[in-house]
Amino acid sequence: MFTYKWYADFIHTGMEEGVTFFLRHDIDISLAKAVEMAEFESKNNFHSTYYVLMSSPFYNTFDPENLERIRMIRQLGMGVGLHYDLSIMDSSLKSTSSEIAVQIGLLEYHVGKLDGLSVTFHRPLRGKAPDEELVELLNENQIYVPDFDSRFKYISDSGHNWREDPFQAIKDFDFVHVNTHPEWYNTKEKSMEDCLYGLKLEQQMDKLVTKQVNSMHEYLERVKKKKK
Repeated sequence: MFTYKWYADFIHTGMEEGVTFFLRHDIDISLAKAVEMAEFESKNNFHSTYYVLMSSPFYNTFDPENLERIRMIRQLGMGVGLHYDLSIMDSSLKSTSSEIAVQIGLLEYHVGKLDGLSVTFHRPLRGKAPDEELVELLNENQIYVPDFDSRFKYISDSGHNWREDPFQAIKDFDFVHVNTHPEWYNTKEKSMEDCLYGLKLEQQMDKLVTKQVNSMHEYLERVKKKKK
């Protein structure tokens, strides 16, 4: 199920059945995989919204390379929104709503004005769930929350697992909200473990550490030369 071909077949089948899709990708782990997915969708004339998790432990949104990746996703014709983890701070609903607006503002500042403001909510194992009062506050600021759009049947592949048959959903419902995660999709199907290990995140971190060590050595050499 977790191949680009399967995904395309699923969307095309839904379109043939007259389904109206809201296609969404939560970028929990890899912006590089998000770009890969956006390139595939662009070739298939799909339009999705990609939600950036600014508190992700796996990538730094404001790294220049990652900002360029977000811009690339937009250039491919995709939407961009904020993926927000409610568990990162314990504050009032009004403060949370304000922080979400600030984070969306930061995205716009770095990657350009968005074609609509929207937020989805990250749900780690012990994550908090949003409530309707928060959603009302966000709506007052013209921030769309697709999680609470009752027009759509919601299906998700969270944890590399569809909790229900996606093809059954497009048979039973005319409006379907599809939440997928780019890290699960490849040309050939892989297990959840192989998908994650295949990202080689640790190797990337090692490269960054090596780069930093080299930079520090260069800095120390310049300091020594100035002292002579």
